[in-house]
Amino acid sequence: MIEMQKKQITIICTDGTSIKCSINVLPGQKLFDIIKGTNEGFVLINDVEINYQEQMQSFKLSTKITEKKDSLILNKSIIKWIDEIK
Repeated sequence: MIEMQKKQITIICTDGTSIKCSINVLPGQKLFDIIKGTNEGFVLINDVEINYQEQMQSFKLSTKITEKKDSLILNKSIIKWIDEIK
């Protein structure tokens, strides 16, 4: 049995929401392959911390809401940017 590796990542969504989470990957698998390489439209993320922008004023963030979840199924189409946290 192949053992999955856990990677810590940051995701920026199309609406400006920022997500810090972990994702399980196969050894040697790239994040790009997970997001763009399959026909599945969703990805499972774990240890999720979501930072919502509640209100913007003059290009400055005035209010930020943080929510934590054990896991979340995220629609890949809303992912604007993704990066591994090392």
